[in-house]
Amino acid sequence: MKRNSSLRVLAIIALICLAFGLGHVVAAGEWKVEVVSGDRSTVLTGADAAAMKAHTMKAAFLRSTGRIDGPSAYTVIPMDAILARVGGINPDQAIRVTARDGYQMVYSFAQVNGGVFTYDDKGNALRVGGPSMLLAFESERDSADKLPRIIYGRPDGVVITDGHFWAKSVAKIEVIKGVEDWQISLSGSEKVWLDRATFESIVTCPVTPHPAVCWSVAEKDGSTSTYEGTPLWVVLSMIDGGDAPDGHYVFNDEFAEKGYTVRVISKDGLAAELDSKSVARNNDIIVAYLKNGEYLAEGDAPLRLVGDLPTKKHSVKAIAAIEIVGN
Repeated sequence: MKRNSSLRVLAIIALICLAFGLGHVVAAGEWKVEVVSGDRSTVLTGADAAAMKAHTMKAAFLRSTGRIDGPSAYTVIPMDAILARVGGINPDQAIRVTARDGYQMVYSFAQVNGGVFTYDDKGNALRVGGPSMLLAFESERDSADKLPRIIYGRPDGVVITDGHFWAKSVAKIEVIKGVEDWQISLSGSEKVWLDRATFESIVTCPVTPHPAVCWSVAEKDGSTSTYEGTPLWVVLSMIDGGDAPDGHYVFNDEFAEKGYTVRVISKDGLAAELDSKSVARNNDIIVAYLKNGEYLAEGDAPLRLVGDLPTKKHSVKAIAAIEIVGN
């Protein structure tokens, strides 16, 4: 089974935050992670990790450019052992990992239990599942500012997983209400799938050159709601053929200036169309995933188009696909 090579590009903004650098082994005791579930909490330190059933394994991740980073050796403890300290996790829950710089990543119950894509040494997708989620606190290559970090691996051999799941500089792990994973179709110069984890990585990365944005909407009942997400043009940069050789998101300004139609399609088949020139670099047309700080409710989820739109009909709910047409 081969996964479209374009899918590797989707996580690039997340990988700006998660990128590896040459480093050294970090001694236990130089870090701490707060672990929280409801009213239960604990602090995990390097000394605690060293006293647990830590073991060393090799693992690797797939960069958005298609290059495999590793394998490298890590000293790890299982995530389920960490969560057991606050009562564990059930199928109706997820975890939110917060880094020291404020970057956040939400992992569904399935992802906490290893439900992520694995790849062969050529970068071809193999299957979903197989590895374990682990907290690495020593590494043969990571510098102290990157540890501890989330990795995926297994003791019986090297496993390769998507790099955007490898959250670094972990400061806090919270058990939260469960999240539903999703994918929407993107088609233009390429056809790819945008998933929840990648989208959230784009929005929450603190060093991304593409903005996370908010928009206030007056509701029918007279209240005002705040929607959060990323500009539509950032999503289009995944499929407009403008990516640089290093895989970084680059919006194709020349293509947009020539003119094409952006079609945003809902799950029920309703569609709204926008001109590329009105969308280009426009931070006021937003693909939103949160409303008042919460995931969009059924009927709006997973994504909704909001912002400075031509008409109310353009505020497409329950987005299923985004297309570039007329190119």
